[in-house]
Order: sequence, then C-alpha cells, then structure tokens
Amino acid sequence: MFKRNFWDSRLNKIITAIWVGLLSAGILSNPMFSYPGRDGGIFLYIGSLILKGKIPYLDVWENKGPLVFYINALGLAFSNGSRWGVWLLEFLFIFVAAWIGYLTLKRTMGLIPALIGTFVWVIAAGNVLQGGNFSEEYSLLFSFMALFAFLKSLEKPGSKLFPLLIGVSLGLNILLRPNNISIQLAAMAAYFLIAVFSREWRLLLQRIIFAAAGAVLILIPVVVYFTLHGALTEMINVVLIFNFQYSGGKDFSGFLGGLINASNSIGMFFVVVAAAGYLLALGSLVKREALETTTGSFLLVLLIGWPLEAFLSTLSGRNYEHYFIGWAPYVGMFVAYAVFLVLNRFSQGIEKYALAILLILVFITVGSRITAWRDYGRTVAGLFSPSKTELEYVDPVAVYIRENTSPQDKVFIWGFRPVINFVSGREAPVSYLPYPLAHVKSALASRWADQFYQQFTNDPPVLVINMIEEADRDRIPDLDREVRKQETIKYKDVVLAPNLKDMLNFIEDNYVLVGTVDGSNIYRLNTRLP
Repeated sequence: MFKRNFWDSRLNKIITAIWVGLLSAGILSNPMFSYPGRDGGIFLYIGSLILKGKIPYLDVWENKGPLVFYINALGLAFSNGSRWGVWLLEFLFIFVAAWIGYLTLKRTMGLIPALIGTFVWVIAAGNVLQGGNFSEEYSLLFSFMALFAFLKSLEKPGSKLFPLLIGVSLGLNILLRPNNISIQLAAMAAYFLIAVFSREWRLLLQRIIFAAAGAVLILIPVVVYFTLHGALTEMINVVLIFNFQYSGGKDFSGFLGGLINASNSIGMFFVVVAAAGYLLALGSLVKREALETTTGSFLLVLLIGWPLEAFLSTLSGRNYEHYFIGWAPYVGMFVAYAVFLVLNRFSQGIEKYALAILLILVFITVGSRITAWRDYGRTVAGLFSPSKTELEYVDPVAVYIRENTSPQDKVFIWGFRPVINFVSGREAPVSYLPYPLAHVKSALASRWADQFYQQFTNDPPVLVINMIEEADRDRIPDLDREVRKQETIKYKDVVLAPNLKDMLNFIEDNYVLVGTVDGSNIYRLNTRLP
C-alpha cells in the first residue's frame, strides 16, 4: 500500500509539473514567428546595449524600472544574443510563479481549487500578454513569492525570514515597475489589521522592520550602482517624476473605463466568477474569528490587494492590456475560492479523482493552445533541418537594414519600434527613442526633445525608417509632407515634441527617399555633415 501511494503521489507531481510547464509555455510568443510588443522590443534593445557597456537612462531612455533591462541582458547573454534566451527566462519566471501559486492555493484550499485557480490565472495572464517580455509579467513571480511568504509567516509567526522575503519581493517589483506592488502593500495592511484584533503590536513592528530591511537590501545596491555611473538623477527623473506626470489628470470615468477594459481583456467570465468569489470571501470575514484562521488571513490579503491592483493598473489612464497582467493572480485565486466553497458543500470527496482532473486539464491546455504547439513543433523541426531554418523571425525591414548598412552605422526608426534596431543589430543615434512623442508638457520632456535634436543632428543616422503602426497614425506625424497634409491628428489629445517642426525640416533637408520595404519608407542620409 505504501509503495502504491508513493508512486501515485510521485506520478501526480510529475504530471502537475508537466502541466504547469505546458501552461507557461503555451501563453508565450514564439520568437520564430513574431516580435514582442513595443515594450518588449525596447527591453531587448536596451538589454543588448547593456551587454555593450551602455547605461540605462543615460545612453537609452525608457520609463520602466531597471530590472527588466537586466533580465533581458541576462537572457541575451546566455543565448549569445538570441531572443530564445529571453523566452527561456520568461518561461522560468511564469513556471516558478505558477508553481508557487499552486502550492500556496493547495495549502489553503486544497488540490482541486489549486489546479483550477492556477489554470485560470495563467490563461488570464496570457489573454493580456500581448507578445510577452513585459515588466508586469516578470513581477508575477515576486508577487507570488510575497503571497507564499505571507502564508508561511502565519504558520511561523516568530520567523523573521518571511517578512524579509516580502520586503525583498517589494524591492524587486519596485525595480520592475513601481505600480506592481499591490500584493506587498496588501500583505502589510493585512499584518496591521491582524495586529488590531490580536493586539500583537511587537510582532507587527518586527514584521514591518524586516519587510523594510528586505526592500532596502535590494534597493540600496541599485542606488549605489546608478550613482557611481552618474545615472541616478536621470533614473529618478524618468521612472518617478515622468511617470507621476504621465499618470496625472485622470478622472473617475477613465478609471471606470480601465476596469471595464481590464475585465474584457482578461476574460469577462473569469472576472465575474472571481468577483463572486471576492464577495463570498468578504462575507466570510465579517465574522471576526475568521481572521484567526490561516485561510481567513490569506483571503484578507487578496481582498485588500485586488482593489489596490485595480487602482494601480489604471492609474495612468492609458489602459494598455498588459497593464492588467497583475489582475491575473487575484482572478485565479478568487475563482479557486469559489470552487473551494462549492466542493466543500457538494463534493467533498472529489480529490480522489485528482489525477483524472489533472489529465483533463492537460488535454484542455494543449487543445486550447494548439496553434502555439504547432509552432513549437515547427521550431523543433527547424533545429534538425538540413537547410538551417531561421529560428527567429526577422521582418523585411530588418533584413534591408542588415544588407544596406554596416554594423557601426546608426539607424533611427520613426514610429518608436526599437525592436527593429535590436533585430538588425544597428544602434540608434539618440537616447530618447519615443520621439516625437513627448507624452507630457514639462521641462523634462522639453529637455529630452532638445537632447534628441542635438544627438540626431550631431551624429545623423545613415537611415531613417518611416515605420508608423496603424494604431499610432492618429498621434505620430508621417515623415512624408504630402501624407502629413492628409493626417487627422488631434493635437489637443497628444503631446508632441516642441521642436518637431525643426526635426522634420532637418530630415527633409538631409535625407532622400530611396525605397519602400514592406510599406515602410526608407530615407538615406545624402549629406555627411561636419
């Protein structure tokens, strides 16, 4: 009997690990067939510059925290510059996050709710992943790390390690994107409420001190590093001051629109079931004694955290889908709680069918992402192809750049597509890549626009590629004067660089149209300026 139970348990764990791996890989974009989105592309480009010794914020501009750049640099480093290295890191981050989330749910609600909750949150995250390689995506691991550490701190109240881990995860998420800290904030708020009822103020103080120490342990070395490289002030300007300005002036209607957009993007069915689980959890905590249980305290974090996440993810008012990746853990866990309540009432013995349910989930996972697995099959086949199939997607524009420039030549992509610089292996001549978008009217934005003009005109790129996506046609002016006459940009709704006219004139005076590749006009420098 012991031997049979041992192998049943081991088989269950092996299949669960395989299933979590299938879930994680199935939501990621395959580098053989596509590029990541705009943010993912610029992270790749900055990562490649870091490997050349460049410093973020000084040598290249981006308003996210620095950690995502160095994650990309690490992935590129151990794959010799291939996007598959970053893909592997994405997979590991999501896989470990899913595994930690599964273990956390299993400890609090049981096996079946853990399986279903894990399935829901990973699929929900995949629905808003938009090509992947986002700071919000990497932050999931540290959010689940904080949640697991909170749970363990309840089981071992005197432990200093677990509050320290919550602080470490807080510091790491701040370095990814300061908005990605809802679970850590919720854990601190839950500690406070627990102390209010238990009167264990000394324990609360200990937890706060060690959580703060964990955050400082992560942040101080980063501050020292950027200070030594003369980049700390610019990092603060970009990540904190600019983002604060970028998020200002949003009204309630924008917040409400963000909630609706998030629900639709993640999956309205998932969100409705999770909302029901939220209300049921809220009702269960009306009784004070519920807080004295591990499950009750765990639910308290989720109850505080989801509204916080909703606020932080809609703060900028831009409502890009990937901003809502942080909703996924809450949606999955509240769905798990709803399942937990149903099973407790109607089907308490269902866990003996766990292996069968797991196999069904494996089948659903593969079936629902059949296109992804077909593409991975083609990728594996390409590894053994005698024709040496290209294992990374390279679009015609990047091919043209490679064939018509030298590695030391500079290229600028008009339309904010740094992934083209990365794939073509050609650096931009400027630090501020979003130009002509300024996003906000401020002294900082004006300074960056002036810096752009000076860098561009002092070291003009060999090529300027007019590569504006359709979604940006209503906010980025075309380089072609005749096309600009037909544009309907609402200048009241978009903030462009104050020196845009000077920049357009410089390009018109010094560049000539040499062709069109895949719908993108190619302009080549026709005069070498002193």
